[in-house]
Amino acid sequence: MNTLSPPSTERRSRASRPKTIAAQARARGHTARARRKKCDEARPYCHMCTSTGRECGGYHDTIDRRTRAARNRRAAVEGSCIITKVDSRQKQLSLAKKCDSWISRLLIDPSQTDLSLSERWYLGFFRTDTSAQCAGYFPLEFWDRMVHQISEEEPAVRHAIIAISALHRSFGTKDSRALEQNDRNSFPLRQCNKAITLLRQRLQGVDFQQDSHVLITLVTCVLFISFAFLQGDIYAASCHLRHGARLLQDSQFGSSKDVWSYGPALTDVFYHLELHWSSLKAPGMATLRHEHSLVYSMAIGNPVWSKPIHCLKDACNLLVGLAWLICENDPHDKEKDMGKEILDKHQGAILNKLQLWKTELGTSLAREQAVLSSGDCHTLAALDLWTEIIYIRVSTDRMSAYGESRFDPFRSNFQRAVQIAGSILGADFDHSPTPTFCVGMGMIPPLYLCAFRCRDWHIRREAVALLKKYNLQEGVWTSSGTAFVLDRLIAIESEGLTPDDRVPEHARIYSMRGNLLSDGSGLQLWYRRSRCGKLNENDRDDVWETEIMSFQT
Repeated sequence: MNTLSPPSTERRSRASRPKTIAAQARARGHTARARRKKCDEARPYCHMCTSTGRECGGYHDTIDRRTRAARNRRAAVEGSCIITKVDSRQKQLSLAKKCDSWISRLLIDPSQTDLSLSERWYLGFFRTDTSAQCAGYFPLEFWDRMVHQISEEEPAVRHAIIAISALHRSFGTKDSRALEQNDRNSFPLRQCNKAITLLRQRLQGVDFQQDSHVLITLVTCVLFISFAFLQGDIYAASCHLRHGARLLQDSQFGSSKDVWSYGPALTDVFYHLELHWSSLKAPGMATLRHEHSLVYSMAIGNPVWSKPIHCLKDACNLLVGLAWLICENDPHDKEKDMGKEILDKHQGAILNKLQLWKTELGTSLAREQAVLSSGDCHTLAALDLWTEIIYIRVSTDRMSAYGESRFDPFRSNFQRAVQIAGSILGADFDHSPTPTFCVGMGMIPPLYLCAFRCRDWHIRREAVALLKKYNLQEGVWTSSGTAFVLDRLIAIESEGLTPDDRVPEHARIYSMRGNLLSDGSGLQLWYRRSRCGKLNENDRDDVWETEIMSFQT
């Protein structure tokens, strides 16, 4: 800077003021014929216009930037922009954090170095989505923690959960039957075969101890059972289940410390797998002997109805044990008559327990000042639904002589069960989404029983409507397939009837099963009609009516 030169002076300019609309138009030449008059900027109208009889358009509704109103308006706009930027930045940081953690895991996690990109993606999908869905409505440590820990070190477990994750992904994105066949049979099966090969190599190795072999075998066995259920292969699932249950029984009496530390988590998940299998066993299928059944030892060896309920896990075990007893009670299946003897002998105690367990749980939670989480509320609602279903089945156990009419007095219980199921499926639980893809029992079996055994015109159709509305898969059970079969059952029983008519006993179906056709084009349905529990001399108990039901495309 030159010190001899005088400092520069700024020329003060006159503050600009908005001119009237007419003056602005004249300035732009829009009133060429009128005599040009300078706007004197008087408010609310220009004097030059009004004094000469001209029409003045007034001023635009503008705010002087030097006024407080303008400053307040500018501050509000800038504040909202800052808030928007902060929210956007937080979302970007949250997303970047998730992506960074996932990418960093892919880069530095030694357990993923031998995985392809698709295998890595499905492994991440299992950890973030599938595992939370698999347990369904019941808290199971196996899916919440155990399987994640062991998959970090065991390749067989990793590929088994990738196979299940691929099934989950194809279930949520399938758009056609062809896509379903490709997704559900090629990549998942290859991953399952990889898991089997790696498990064999692991068991043949000499660098591992026997107790470690047992633990990994049991974990992969649970995953293979789950995979078979989700694929609809109940025969493979029954084979894995029988051998896995026997191995777990034997390991609990051995010296395997690793298996024993994980024993409760493995035992709980086997409870639910056995219950699911009992709910769909087909005639002639190999059964699990009671001395090897974990649910049998839990439900009968130390009766669940005689135990106090202190927590949700106790309530889950109670209802799983009772539901298993009901599934084992089939008067038309000679291999499943054990449940009837137990239910007949302890019917009063079981019904009393079903009415009191929620009171016991509430008292225990109040004593400990425990607060139920969103997931616990999910579990409690599901247990409430299953309580209604088990109560109906236990109450009607000694009433087989009345045929299917024995379910009619329980209309209010059926109605409440459907209402509970609807509220669960339609509820928006924070941080605990409704499970749509799980291995164990959930909403489908209770809704199936309501539509099957309740002959009320509206209640049974409401149950079917819920199955059609929500796309669910619970092990072998699928909501769409169940609704498809129930629609036909209801049509058979309601043929020629109106909503006000009562379904006659001779028209009611008391037993039903179906098998997919080999070409996948439809379903063969078998069913037997009620005879009020009595058979004539010329009647046979194994008389089935059958028909082919084609899938609608």
